[in-house]
Amino acid sequence: MGILSIQSYVITGHVGNAAACLPLQLLGFDVWTLNTVVLSNHPAVRPPKSQINNPQKILDFFDGICELGLLVECEAVLGGYLENTANGAAMVEIAAKVKQFNKRALFICDPVMGDNDRIYVKGDIVNFYKNNAIGLADVILPNAFEAYLLTGVEVTDIESAIKAIEIMKNYGPKIVIISGVNIPNAEKLATLMSFENEVWLTMAPKVAAPSQGAGDLLSALFTGHYLKNENPKDSFNLAVAGVHAALVYAKMISHEFLPLVSAQSSIINPPKIFSTKRIK
Repeated sequence: MGILSIQSYVITGHVGNAAACLPLQLLGFDVWTLNTVVLSNHPAVRPPKSQINNPQKILDFFDGICELGLLVECEAVLGGYLENTANGAAMVEIAAKVKQFNKRALFICDPVMGDNDRIYVKGDIVNFYKNNAIGLADVILPNAFEAYLLTGVEVTDIESAIKAIEIMKNYGPKIVIISGVNIPNAEKLATLMSFENEVWLTMAPKVAAPSQGAGDLLSALFTGHYLKNENPKDSFNLAVAGVHAALVYAKMISHEFLPLVSAQSSIINPPKIFSTKRIK
C-alpha cells in the first residue's frame, strides 16, 4: 500500500515529509515523498538554506511515478506545506489523477497556511484552498488559525470551532478535524473531528515543548490509522494521543525537535489515549 505525500522537507528536525514519512512507514505503508521545498532546518530555529521545487518539477516527478505503474497501489494523497499557490495547483492536479487511477484513493489535505495569527506561505493561498482544494478533499485538517482563514470564524472555543466545521463541511470533505483549539481558563488543547452528522471532541494537556511539525505528524498518523482501520473515531484518538506522546517525550529529553525516531514506539502505540466525547 502506498501513500503519496506532497509536502515540504527539512534536512534537520521533523517537519513536513520528515515528520510524515517515518510514522506512515511504521504503520506499514510505502511512502512516496514529493517535496515542495527542501529546507536545511525549520525557520523557527534560524533562517534556513532552501530549495523550492516549481510546479513543473513536481509534476515531472509525479509522471515518473505514473510511468512505474504505481498509482493503482496509491491509497491516499497527503497534502501539506506548498510554499506557494502555484505548487498547490500541481498538488490538486496530482490528487485528481490519482483518484482516476484508484477510485478508492483518498485526498487528505492539511491546508498549511500559518499559525498564531501569522500566514507563512506566498500568494492568495486562502482562496486557493477554498476554490481549488477543499472540494476535492476527503479529509481536511486545519489548525484553529487556518480554520479561521477558511471560514471567517474566529476559533476561540468549542462553539466557534463547531461553527467553522459546519462551514468547511459545506465545501465537501467527509471528515473535518480542527486542532490546537485553546479552551479559555484551561490547561488543555482541544481537537475536534466531524464525520457524517457527528462532532467529537478530545482534550489533551498542553505540553511545554517545541511543536514544529506536530500538525504534520497529526495528519500523517490520522491518515495511516484511518487507511488501516477505516474507523474515523479510533483513528482520531490514536492520532491525537500519538502527537501528545511525541511532545511529552520531547519535553522529557529537552529535545529541540519532535524526537520521532527515539519516540517511535509511543507515537504508534501511545501509552495514554484521551477520552473522546460526542458533542453533536
